[in-house]
Order: sequence, then structure tokens, then C-alpha cells
Amino acid sequence: MGRLASLGIEPTRESEIIEELAQHLEDRYEELCACGAAEEDAYRAALVELSDCPVLVRELRQVERGVRDNPVALGEGRKSMIRDLWQDIRYGVRVLAKSPGFTVVAVLTMALGIGANTAMFSVVYAVLLRPLPYADSDRLVILAEKSRDGDRMGAAYPNYKDWSERAQSFDEMAAYQGSSFNLTGVDRPVRLQGRRVNWNFFRLLGASPQLGRSFTDQDDSPGATPTAIISHGLWKEQFGGAPDIIDSTIKVDQIQYTIIGVLPPDFEYIRRDDLYVPLGLSLAQKTGGLLDRGNHFSLFALARLKEGVPVAQANEEMKALAAQLEQEYPATNSGNSATAQSLIDVFVENVRPTLIILLAAVGFVLLIACVNVANLTLVRSAERQKEIAVRLALGAGRGRIVRQFLSESVLIALAGGAAGLLIGAWAVSGLMALVPPNVPRLGQVKMNETVFIFTLGVSLLTGLLFGLLPALQASGTSLQGALKEGGRSTGGSLRERTRKILLVAEVGLALVLLIGAGLMLRTVSRLMSVDPGFNADNLLTMRFIMAGEAYTQDRRRNFYNECIQQVEALPGVESAALTMSLPIDGSEWQSIFIAADKPVPERAELPSASFVPISSNFFETLGIRLLKGRVFSEADVSGSPHVVVINESLAKRIWPDEDPIGKRLKQGWPEDKTPWREVVGVVSDVKLNGVNRETPIQAYLPLTQEPARFVALIARTRGNPLAFGTTVEQTIRSLDKELPVYNTRSMDQLMGNSVGLQRLTMVLLSGFAVLALLLAAVGIYGVMSYTVTQRTHEIGIRMAMGARPRDVLMLIVGQGMVLTVIGISIGLAAAFGLARLMSSLLSDLLFGVSASDPLSYAMLTAVLSAVALLACYLPARRATRVDPMVALRYE
Repeated sequence: MGRLASLGIEPTRESEIIEELAQHLEDRYEELCACGAAEEDAYRAALVELSDCPVLVRELRQVERGVRDNPVALGEGRKSMIRDLWQDIRYGVRVLAKSPGFTVVAVLTMALGIGANTAMFSVVYAVLLRPLPYADSDRLVILAEKSRDGDRMGAAYPNYKDWSERAQSFDEMAAYQGSSFNLTGVDRPVRLQGRRVNWNFFRLLGASPQLGRSFTDQDDSPGATPTAIISHGLWKEQFGGAPDIIDSTIKVDQIQYTIIGVLPPDFEYIRRDDLYVPLGLSLAQKTGGLLDRGNHFSLFALARLKEGVPVAQANEEMKALAAQLEQEYPATNSGNSATAQSLIDVFVENVRPTLIILLAAVGFVLLIACVNVANLTLVRSAERQKEIAVRLALGAGRGRIVRQFLSESVLIALAGGAAGLLIGAWAVSGLMALVPPNVPRLGQVKMNETVFIFTLGVSLLTGLLFGLLPALQASGTSLQGALKEGGRSTGGSLRERTRKILLVAEVGLALVLLIGAGLMLRTVSRLMSVDPGFNADNLLTMRFIMAGEAYTQDRRRNFYNECIQQVEALPGVESAALTMSLPIDGSEWQSIFIAADKPVPERAELPSASFVPISSNFFETLGIRLLKGRVFSEADVSGSPHVVVINESLAKRIWPDEDPIGKRLKQGWPEDKTPWREVVGVVSDVKLNGVNRETPIQAYLPLTQEPARFVALIARTRGNPLAFGTTVEQTIRSLDKELPVYNTRSMDQLMGNSVGLQRLTMVLLSGFAVLALLLAAVGIYGVMSYTVTQRTHEIGIRMAMGARPRDVLMLIVGQGMVLTVIGISIGLAAAFGLARLMSSLLSDLLFGVSASDPLSYAMLTAVLSAVALLACYLPARRATRVDPMVALRYE
């Protein structure tokens, strides 16, 4: 009795405390009895004594201390530690099971945060982090030329040969050229993606065919017997996986190739190609083509760095070599440089900024989830003060209290991680539907062991993260204060301040995500409102290539005329046209040119334009506006004077404040014997390379005068254009049964693909922001609701003394909004700081909007404020309904 009195405990509370101590002993009975029979008897005796008379806290501490210091237990060493941990886990499971509401909310919150991170990490790992499947892939680099504007472009083959002979940074290099091929002589002709490569290309990658052999030096020489290596997929799909495929022949671009190898099923280089042929076969043409130092036909070089040579050193050497070649060949190399980049960087350079931003955003979601659960745990730990006090009274150390709380938080996080894996697996399939098809390595995105390890690590880390602070505060519970309070737990000022700090952090993090989503919403809105320069409604597009010597210029002209006539005769087709480069698609043929009435600039300063052969009704079909002069007519045929139609940007650049009609320009170098062309018309600008890029200067040539081999058909239809796809394809094939038609899409699909990364970022950031907003609202509501519960007694006194419900409402809402305003201020500062820090990444994603756009910041701040106000209002409204008489008796 004296010991309890010395702690300031009233005699009327003695029996209640003894009952709590007895209940605690029963809860820990199995753990305590595990130390030995003597201790079991001691605890049984303590329970009997507790049922009959008061037991001083000091005596119970001595019993507990005797169990801890028992020689048998100490002798077991590590086994005792494991047993203690196991007891903590078992006890944690029982405690969590007794609070199903808290447990479900906490696990679900963590599952959402961990699941989103799991899904995003699976994509980031596959695309950015997973090592390339080549031997010593970190030493592989891609060599290319750079234009005077700093853009990477294909190398001229003679320049590549000089690199291979002079460069000292590489063990070996091989040239390759992306290409596509018509496969005929099969049931249905198909268009194949492929590459023309040097014979040592596969050796550089450390890859070997699954069947047959690789190329040799003899295969890669002009005039050699055409050989080919096919992909595993083509072997299965077109040839049924026939084991005797080696040494059989296929007809590609009207040339017979002998199949000498089949690649393994998992081989790919940047993309999955169907066919590889020797690059040397393209060198048979002695003039022009690849052998012309002024031609850049999308040719790049793959090289392996020497041991110990960094990429930066190789890059500097390439610049020096380009400077040498510029001095040696000023007519073709003026203004050009060269570059060396690691292979993985080239693979992912277009998608890296997007994925980094999305990974950072999903990390913010997880932080918000952790803050939310930490706040819930703090509230719950305040309600468990009596339990903690009893354990401390029984002799439990502060470390044991911390360990117990961390055990419970880790259990919550692991359960959330398990559920997060399921959510992540489901989310990955959704992500794959959103990701644009041009993102590399998408086929490797899957839930593998690395993703599982990541999820486990994140679960353990977050369990410690959100559990540590509540555990430390719980271990600091005052025994005397807790026992004095009886049934009501105030939580103390420190715990209250901690909850408020966490709430402020949650609001700030949520605002950062909201602003990011708002910027992307504005970006996509701006992109979709950009005038592409033509009417994109109800346009059907498809491609075909007339490859092979049999398709002479006259044959191509006749085929193009008949193709347009047959397609326009189809029911539901209003008009049709042919072009070498589709708008928006980014497939352009850039060439330098000179104007007859202007001084010829230095070689490095010669202007470059996109030259596009088109049929005469191209402008009418697409709805491109004629600004001056005329468009092409049936009179503009082979043998007639060469003419050209230019876009508005070219006219303003070359002939500002002049009438360009009647002016002349010539494609190519000044000394080239290309014809001079008369400008007969000026049309409005068209977004050729996508709506988010600058409009290039363009020159349109009559297809009858320049019958290109690579052609796209555009048809304007009545209704859904894709519904006419099969019919139009059949019509083209009826004119030439060996002509594959491919890439059938609507213009809306092409425009959507051009903003695919921005749209993906917008959708995901919006989803993350909505989740963050929801978590923030729940966090604000939870804190304010708990505050109302804790202050019920105070509220009752205020109302008994005359406070009106409106006054109570303003008091509670005001306190909540003060915290919200602080969080918003921190969030605005953080968002602005991140925008400056990540400006280079954001510049690749944002369009028509600044990273510090005031309208976005203001709108999203208002949205968060409104949600916070509602979250504060609901518990405040409940506070106004407190009965003063009930509140005054509140314990």
C-alpha cells in the first residue's frame, strides 16, 4: 500500500491497478514460464496472491527481474533472444487482432503505397536498371555523328571507316543500319523489321545463333552470296520452327537470301528485329549510296571500349576525330561532330526523365502512407499508455517496449507488402496498356525475384520508418503519470506536437504531387490543343515500300496513280493521297538546299529542310491551307519543269518580306547536279515531327517527279477510319499481291502516340495525386477527430460556460487549417525547389507551361485547401454536438 501511495495513486484505484497487472501477467504467461519450472511456480504464486490482496509494484518488478536474470535463461544466449523476438511477434499478432479496424486501415494504406512502388519499380528496373544481356555490356558504346544543331544523326559510311582505322579507345567496332524488308514467296507477304550489320556485330555483343552460324568476313563483302540470320520469332511464325531451315532460301526485296542462322528466343538489340543481313552487300554501288561521304543513311557504329577506358575519354576522342575529318573533307563534314554514348544510355534516353519523375512521385506516395500510419500508430500508442505503464511497472526495459512496437509496425508493413505485391502485379498489367509502344525493353517487365526482394526491403524499411517514432515516444511513457490518469490518456504535449508535425509533412508531400499532376494536365491539354496544320478527323494511314529493282520509276508512278484511283472509288472513302512522310509520325527526309537568288552560305551554315514527295491531292485530302500560289496539278509530271511547294516557315526564313512565288531552290550541295525547282505555292505549316516539337521548314515535291519507294497512303473516310482498314489493304494488294501493307493506323492514333509519354505521365501522376489527396484527407480527419475526442472534457466546459456551437466549430476548424496552411507553405516551397532541381528532366515532358506555373500552383493549392477544410469540418461538427453534462463527466 505504501509503495502505491508513494506513486500518488489513490486507494480506490488500487484494485483496478492490481487487476491490470494480473491481466498483463496472464497475457505474458507463456513467455515468462518458458524460462523454467521455478519461475513458472513463482508466477503462479504471484497470480494467486494478486487475486487475494494488493501486491506492491516493487515486488512485481523483483519477480520480473528474477526471470530476466535466471541463469538458465542467460545460458541459452542467442536462443533466448530469438525466443524473445518470437514472443514479441506472437504478442504483436494478438494485439493487432484485437484492433481489427486499426489493423485493416494501416495494412490497406501500406498496401496501396507499397503496391504502387512495386509496379513502378518493376518497370524502372526492366527499362533502366537491368543490365543489358550482352557480355561486358558496360563497355559497349554507340558511335554517331552530330549535326551543327547538336542532334545525333547517322554516320556517313566513309567516316565510319576512318573511325575504325584511327580510333584508339576501342577494341573493336561494327556498323549497323536499321532497315525494313519485304518478305515474299510466302502465303502472305509481310514487312519485316531488321538491320544491315557488319559481320562482327554479333561477336561484339557476345551473341551466337541458336541454330547455324554467324556472319563471316566473306559474307560481308560486296558481291558476296546474300545470306541472312533470322529471329527465333520469325522462324516459329513463318517457318513453323522447321529444323532444316538452315541453308534454305527466302525472297527478301526480290533477292534470294540463304538462311545461315537462327537467333536465340531472348535476343534483341534496342528492338526485336526479324532479319539481319550483311551491310557489305549494300556497298556494291560504287557511287552515291553508302559510299558517298555526304550521305547519312541512319548508319551507326557499335564499339567495345578497351579495358579501363571511360566513355568520356572515348567521347573526347570521337570529337577530335570529327574535327580532323572536317579539315580533310570540308565539302561534306563542315559543321559536323561525333559522339560516343554508352549503349544503355542510348537505349533509354527518351524515357529516362519520365521514369525518374514517376518513380520519385510514387516514392512520395509511400512517404505519405508512412506518415499516415505513423499518425495512426501515435494515436493508438496514446490509448495504450496504461498497458505500457503496467509493462514498465513489471520491469520491462525501454528497449523492450521499442522492440515490441517495432515488431507490430513491421508486421503491418509485411502484411501491406504481401497485399502490395498483389496490387503491384495487377497494376503492372495496367501500366503495360498505358506505356507507349516505343518504350524499349517492355518485354522484360515482369514480377521477378528482384522485384520481390525490392518489395520485401521496402516493407521492412517502411515498417521501421513509420514505427520508430511512435515506439520511441511510447517507451518514454511516464509510469507515474500514466497510472494517475486512470482511464483517460491525454498523450502528452510531445506526442501532440509530433502528430501535428506529421500532419504538416503529409499535406506538404500531397501538394507536391498535386502540383506535378496539375502541370502534366496542363501540358497534355496544351498538346491536344496544338493546331497540327491539318484536319486529323477520319484519316486512315498505312504504309508500303516498293523495294527491289523490278519496281522501276515508271512502274512506281503507274502503281501510285492506280492505287489512288482504286482507293478513292471505294464506298465511304472521300479522297486519298500518297506521301513519303506522314505528318506527326516524325519520318522525314532532311536535306540541305540553296536558293538561287541568295548568297551561298558557308558549308556548315547551309540550311536544311524536310523534302517530302507527295501526290497532287495531298493538300486537299489533309485539309492543308494554301496561302499563296497553287498546289501540284496533273501537268506536274516527269519531263515537265521541276516545281516545289514550300511551307510558311521556309518562306519566312529564306525570303522574309518577299514573295517566294517564282523563286528557285535546289536540293543538295551547290556542286550537285540536282535540278533547280521553281516555287509554285506556299502552304500552312504542318507538325511533321509531333505536336510537341518545332515545325520544321518543309519542301513538297511532286511524287510524279520524285517517285519515292517508301510511301504512306492517307485516306479520308466517312466515319471510323479503322473500319475501312481491311478493305483498303485488300485493294492495294489486289494491285500487287507481293506488296506487304503494314502499320495501318488512324491519324488520331499517330497523334496520341506522339504525346504518349506525356499522357502516361499525366495519368500516373494524377492517380498518385488523387491517392495522396485521399491519404492526406484521411490523415487530417484522423488527427482532428482524435483531437476532438481528447478535448471533449474541455469542449464541455466551454459550452457550459456559454460558448456557442459556432465558436467550437471555428476553434477546431481553425486549428486544423493552421496546420494545413503550414503544410501548404512547405509544399509550395518544396515543389518550386524540385522544379528548379529537375528542370532538365521536366523540360523533356512539359509543353507550353512553366515548371513554376502560377496558375497550376494556385489551383492545386485551392483544391487541397478545400479537401482539408472538409476533413476538418466533419470532426468539428461532431464537437458542436457534445452534451456539456456528459462531457463534464468524461473520463
